[in-house]
Amino acid sequence: MSSLLISDLAAKISPFLDYLASQRKASPLTIATYKQDLQQFVHFTEEAAPNASVSRLQVRQFLAALSSHNYQPATMNRKLASLRSFFKFLVASEMIDHNPAANISFLKKARTLPKILSLTQIQQLQNYIEKLQQPADIRDGVIVLLFYATGMRLRELTFLKIADLNLHSQVIRVHGKGGRVRMAPITKTIEKSLKRWLTIRAQWLGLLKRNHQVETVFIDEQGKSLGLAKISTIVNRLLSTVSEKGKTNPHILRHSFATHLIDSGADLVAVKDLLGHRSLSTTQIYTHVTPGRLRGTYMQAHPRAKSRKEK
Repeated sequence: MSSLLISDLAAKISPFLDYLASQRKASPLTIATYKQDLQQFVHFTEEAAPNASVSRLQVRQFLAALSSHNYQPATMNRKLASLRSFFKFLVASEMIDHNPAANISFLKKARTLPKILSLTQIQQLQNYIEKLQQPADIRDGVIVLLFYATGMRLRELTFLKIADLNLHSQVIRVHGKGGRVRMAPITKTIEKSLKRWLTIRAQWLGLLKRNHQVETVFIDEQGKSLGLAKISTIVNRLLSTVSEKGKTNPHILRHSFATHLIDSGADLVAVKDLLGHRSLSTTQIYTHVTPGRLRGTYMQAHPRAKSRKEK
């Protein structure tokens, strides 16, 4: 098997992306991320050593360059994972005889706790949303409430379809990562909010005579589906009414959903399923101890705390 030159590497990206789409059923966003990571690697190596063969050295030099530009460990690890998968595909396709990224260790990441909104902030947010009266504002409020009520990811909510809603049974079908589908229960309050929005949605489409042409739940007044950027902007704007900068993106609501469930005693496995996590270890980040939870546990479990409370 002949070695593969760096100069020939760019041409191998498209077949790999096709493989991700057809065989791995990867989402468009995942494919775009792989493409960005691989093109960055190819661009770097073409400038550094265009006539060299693909090797472990190029991978290490690439990671060193990322580090020198202050990339975060999580980002560098993602790019390394992209390279590993890419080279694994090339080995399987008999384009190279070994994976040059296989034995390079991932960087240790500093453990950071997820940012969340407090229960007080959630209540303030709900109070604010209840006062909204304009049709577009009502839609925006439902988007925010649905994020918190279900723990959905941005992409999952953005591409949520009318066919995924079962309001009679108060459940939503969520299409998650890797083609995995889960069922998310909703409360009566969320059901009513969704029905109110769907009435407005039908009126908008009725005026445009496009009742059967739009599948997504959330649209604009022109009948077009809201995109990822638009929904992010909506969430950012509404969360900024109760939260400081840095805690206003859609994922904050997902983190808050999970943390508040666990703080209220929800089973970790159940939360894992609600979030659509493949591994329980991913969900365990939400078991971080908050001061209130710590005090509550102490007051319930410690003998001396119980005796003081009784006095």
